[in-house]
Amino acid sequence: MEIEKVMAYRLSKSKYLSGLQCHKRLWLEIHKPELAPPPPPGQQRIFDQGTRVGELAREQFPNGVLIEADYLNIPDAIQQTTVAINNGSEVVFEGCFVHDNVLVRPDIIQQNAMGEWNLIEVKSSTSVKEENIHDVAVQAWVLQGSELDIGRMYLMHINRECEYPDLSNLFTTEDITEPVEAILPIVPQNLSEYKFLLDNSEPDISIGQHCYSPYDCPFVGYCWKDVPEHSIFNIPRLRWSVKERLIEENHLSIEQLPVGIPLNNKQKEYVESLEQKKPIVDWDGIRDELDKLDYPLYFLDFETDNPAVPMFDGMHPYEQFPFQYSCHILNQNGNLEHKEYLHESDSDPRKSLVESLVEAIGNKGSVIAYNAGFEKGVLNKLTQWFPEYSEQLQLIIERLWDQLVIFRNYYTDYRFKGSNSLKSVLPVIVPSMSYENLDVKDGAESQVAWNVMIRLPDGGEKSKLIEALEEYCGQDTLGMVEIQKILNKSVKSRSTIK
Repeated sequence: MEIEKVMAYRLSKSKYLSGLQCHKRLWLEIHKPELAPPPPPGQQRIFDQGTRVGELAREQFPNGVLIEADYLNIPDAIQQTTVAINNGSEVVFEGCFVHDNVLVRPDIIQQNAMGEWNLIEVKSSTSVKEENIHDVAVQAWVLQGSELDIGRMYLMHINRECEYPDLSNLFTTEDITEPVEAILPIVPQNLSEYKFLLDNSEPDISIGQHCYSPYDCPFVGYCWKDVPEHSIFNIPRLRWSVKERLIEENHLSIEQLPVGIPLNNKQKEYVESLEQKKPIVDWDGIRDELDKLDYPLYFLDFETDNPAVPMFDGMHPYEQFPFQYSCHILNQNGNLEHKEYLHESDSDPRKSLVESLVEAIGNKGSVIAYNAGFEKGVLNKLTQWFPEYSEQLQLIIERLWDQLVIFRNYYTDYRFKGSNSLKSVLPVIVPSMSYENLDVKDGAESQVAWNVMIRLPDGGEKSKLIEALEEYCGQDTLGMVEIQKILNKSVKSRSTIK
């Protein structure tokens, strides 16, 4: 069968890649796209960063012509592309090409000295990935089918060594011609598979690791709808090889676990907690951990950003910097004080935050964080950027104590659903506290909200975002306080009984 007669549905390169990930994903994108929810704010931010990176990449080619026709207006885009090429443009951005009903809009095509067109794909990642090779391959196949003579093929990606304010080396370009040419022959084979797939009913494909690799599938909610509330996916650190075997045998519920499934002690504890419908707690271990603490207790949480394109002096792509902290201070007499900092403009927040932080945290007392390795990493970066504060910051680092250790090592509860994150633990330990009703619910949303807020003029909309950010970060540290109080009370009551 000739490929010209194959495709009844127009595909893009993104849909081609969806088909490589999972045939069911492709089928749903074509036939039931309404089943996919809108992308979460964090995912949308990734898309927006990709757009920004693409704009900066085009600046490397000052004589390029941008095809500005709307993505939905294919005829106009094709016409503009044809005109640009026929008029002798040597660089074309987002040109539009269709071959056998497969549409691609390459980031950059550049004519070389031999009259061939080099294909340059721009990514906001920091290295070449396998999926990038397939991405470029389908584009090259369409361009060849559109009678363009293709030369070399490149991936232009972020260079980690770039340091703000000098963005002249923001990109690294790697020649990927050979690996792309090696897989070009499978493109028409895959298209033939897609033709058969899309002309038939929804494929019966099991859930699995492919639902999240190489990308999170937007149809997880649909495909996973029959997974029970307490499933094998909640068992902590269960290997995917074991999960795949259980999926194949249709053993998704923990109650259906076959005899002989290899589980370590923590996994067995989780299953036992579910069977008994109660937590399994090593109170002696928790007591030993709590005895390490010195008052006053400083409960600390940072919110950070890590943009692909660095924004402030001395920073590299994807390097994290804090823009907010919350610190609840609990004295031994039970008095609670709250100190916080949120940077409200688009200037560099780091030094102002450091100055506020070293003033808020005294020279004695334990500094409590949840997953303290994160806070430690932020503090270490701040010591590098601001050596004049290294002594105070190092003192904070030395006093860090990780509340996560309690739930990782000594406290197992089936209601955590296999996660020890604060978002999973807090509503169980402190039922009155939840993130569900907050306007900002997680770290990804806080990044989005902050980047919007700092660019707004003073007024109601900006104030609303400031309030949402402060409420979210404050809940993290207040939640740790409440957890600590419950642990202290429980340990004390058991000591009294003894």
